Amino acid sequence: MTAGTCWAFFALGLLFGLATQVMAPREIATAAVIMIGIVIAVILLRRLAERSDKQLLVGDFSYRGFFESAIEGIFRTSPDGRYLDVNPALARIYGYATPAEMKAAFTNIASQLYIDPSRRDEFKKIMDAHDEVSHFVSEIRRRDGSTIWISENARAVRDWRGQIVCYQGTVEDVTQKFAAERAIKKGLKRAEQANRTKNAFLAMMSHELKTPLNAIIGFSEMIGTEMLGPIGNKAYLGYVRDISASGNKLLAIINDVLDVARLEGNAIVLNRCECSPREIADVALMRARAQTGDGRDVELDLPGDLPVLHVDKTRLAQVLSNLLANALKFTPPPGAVRLRAWRTDTGAVHFAVSDSGIGMSEEAIALVLQPFQQADASLARRFEGAGLGLPIAHALTKLHGGSLAIASAEGKGTTVTVELPEACLRRQEPEIEAAYG
Repeated sequence: MTAGTCWAFFALGLLFGLATQVMAPREIATAAVIMIGIVIAVILLRRLAERSDKQLLVGDFSYRGFFESAIEGIFRTSPDGRYLDVNPALARIYGYATPAEMKAAFTNIASQLYIDPSRRDEFKKIMDAHDEVSHFVSEIRRRDGSTIWISENARAVRDWRGQIVCYQGTVEDVTQKFAAERAIKKGLKRAEQANRTKNAFLAMMSHELKTPLNAIIGFSEMIGTEMLGPIGNKAYLGYVRDISASGNKLLAIINDVLDVARLEGNAIVLNRCECSPREIADVALMRARAQTGDGRDVELDLPGDLPVLHVDKTRLAQVLSNLLANALKFTPPPGAVRLRAWRTDTGAVHFAVSDSGIGMSEEAIALVLQPFQQADASLARRFEGAGLGLPIAHALTKLHGGSLAIASAEGKGTTVTVELPEACLRRQEPEIEAAYG
């Protein structure tokens, strides 16, 4: 019991003694009970106060321990730009030996800390509006004159009138992280530039190759038909037809390369129009037969109640013709090829090209969706081609907002399914859409 408490009890006892001189016995008893209650209450209140003081002391000690040993920088600043409190970690980040040295050095945070003094005004504006800032990234000046990038998270502390008393928060040195992000962005920018350069080169070279090819194909066809008179030696007719066929094959490859370049450059324009699935299938089948020179029958399963599509007829026919050409090429006679279409319960329209050909492994399926890749890449492979049909079909399907899926097994054939979303049943404005790979 402290001296102050003893004196308080002595005063109470003295008052009680004086009061008993003028009080009746019953009143004295009542006063004694009241006095005892007061004494007990005083003792309890005193103990509670002592316990609260100890808890506050422990809490403050715990907070200061955390404050002093934290890895992140912790600060408290005044609205006018002075540091009220900083921890050792923040002093080290800014290049100072002690927090006291750092606090003494700063009288105006805006001009002394930030490379761009307007950052402090931006900080205060955000605080006034939201009472907090998150990931506030700025370039700051250290004591030795070097610069680093920091990220601040802080909140405003207001008094009972709503006035901001101070800002308190944490600081993280994000220089390395920021430099890494900038390096990644620069790398991406260089890659995009290299990709544009490559696409421009491919487009230019393809155009330069198509010009002489058109002459080769045109003149060889004219000679093959003996338009200007009979050829003296009929053996030349076979050679001319071979020249024409080879020219057409090379032209098809160049057109595919051009499409790849346009798709990678997001330069394919979808010219949507109304067309029926039957129209698209007929065009695709005709193109596939011309491409492969294979006149075999292809089973068509196209119900008459299929809805009208709003798609790019030429591009969707290109998708199906590429799939049909692959099916015919990889299905030796008397194997079967089938094209069917149906509408699902969700409103999507599906096209599926199935064959009973050589099929592919799971590893090959992942490979053939990449440009210039083939399941059989050896020089002695049995089937010709540049490996662009499936990647182009995949990209054009995505451009329509759809998806392409391959199901296959070696020796058991392949089924490639093209799903067109319900959006392809509604009229849309022609637009440039990007989707390659």
